[in-house]
Amino acid sequence: MTKRKFQIIGLITGLMFTLNACKKEAPNIYNMFNDVSVTFHNNHPFSITDFKEVNDGDSVYIEYTITSAKQDMAAVCVKREGVERPVLQINLPDDADKRSYSGVFKLQATRAGENKYRIYALNQQAQYIGDGYKAVTFNVRPNFTLIANRKIYLSDSVSTDQPIYYSIKQGQAFSYAAGKDVSADLDFSFYRTPAAANDKNATYGHLYHLYSLSASPLPFTEFDISSWSKRETLFSKAFNDANAFRDELVSGAAIQSIASTKSPTLKATAPTSAETLKLGSVVYFKTPEGKLGAIHIKQIDFDYTKKPFIVINVKVQN
Repeated sequence: MTKRKFQIIGLITGLMFTLNACKKEAPNIYNMFNDVSVTFHNNHPFSITDFKEVNDGDSVYIEYTITSAKQDMAAVCVKREGVERPVLQINLPDDADKRSYSGVFKLQATRAGENKYRIYALNQQAQYIGDGYKAVTFNVRPNFTLIANRKIYLSDSVSTDQPIYYSIKQGQAFSYAAGKDVSADLDFSFYRTPAAANDKNATYGHLYHLYSLSASPLPFTEFDISSWSKRETLFSKAFNDANAFRDELVSGAAIQSIASTKSPTLKATAPTSAETLKLGSVVYFKTPEGKLGAIHIKQIDFDYTKKPFIVINVKVQN
């Protein structure tokens, strides 16, 4: 081996030693916040310390003590996973113990599925200093039903075999030909009217409306349903509540709380431009049994034969 090769090898080896000497370990998030600890307590029947199954509407208590070994705590926060901001922030007063704080966060279980909460602390600079790597989780047993992506055709005077009547109870649409045998379960149908020129509320040149089969007069009379059972489900006007349908109608209790304020007292939505159903519209309803729910207009379109239809999502209390 030549002298030049030895020099190159020596240079590379020296460089490697230099790089290793300068190498720094990256912070490990799994041990960099060990100074903060959290303990959950079980001092009440509603308390949760790890995991718990609860029913919709139950009370839940999160009793905790959070301590900081090295830094003063300026604030204690309660955070629900999946939400960016804390649901509660407690700013500790100047005369408070800044190394230990105990509290109780009380809430009502109104969101079906798993809900996870953490308690964490902020220092004087509003920097996160730890949550003890602990959380509590409770699962809210669902007591509402979601029926998604149901296609309902608009009534016409020709097709007796396309599904135009919807049953909330059965979660499907029925044709006129099949409707008589299940008429006691049929809640509503749709129809459309031509819109005025340049009507900004129109969809494909039409206005869309919903009606109960118990409406009087019926807005669509081409099919004789005089001998059918008439289910008297009541409806609200249309609201621009697509986000609320997705994010807020998350349990039977939430549906009860929201839908009851929307005045579901109508047997048909008003056949006007201002009240037309549009993409994202939500109509709330109350069944004859007293169950509340909501209908979300997901799509208004045509099939390959140019027949108009509406796709809906439905949430209803069990």
